[in-house]
Amino acid sequence: MSEASDGVIQHLVETIDDNPDRLHVDVTPSVRELSALRLPAAKAVLPLMDHANKVTRMRAFRVLGNVVMRHHGWESGRGYADPSRDGEVQSLMLANGDYDIDAEPEARRESIARWGNWLDKEMANG
Repeated sequence: MSEASDGVIQHLVETIDDNPDRLHVDVTPSVRELSALRLPAAKAVLPLMDHANKVTRMRAFRVLGNVVMRHHGWESGRGYADPSRDGEVQSLMLANGDYDIDAEPEARRESIARWGNWLDKEMANG
C-alpha cells in the first residue's frame, strides 16, 4: 500500500488535468499516482467531482473508482481474486448515489457527500 504526504497528494490533485493520455482522456500521470495512494487520495479528489470542467470531474471519478476497486481487492492485470467483489463494488457505487459526471450539481453533491462519509468510515477503520 502506497502512502504519501498531504503535500504530495495536494500537488497531484492540482495537476490532475496535466499531460492527459492521448488515447484515454480520463487518464493522466496524476490520476495514475493518486489511484495508487488509496483512500486519502480518493478523499482529496472529492471536491473535483463537482468541478465546472466535465473532464476534471471524469478524472476525479476515475481516481475514486480505481481506489474503491483496489480497496476491495482488485489488481491490475488480474482483476478480483474473489469475483463476488465486483458485485459488491457495483452495489457500493449505487448506494453512494450512483455518481454521474453529467448529473445536475445537486445530484453530484449528494453522491460526493455519501462518498465522503464512506471514506471517513473506511479511513477510521484503518
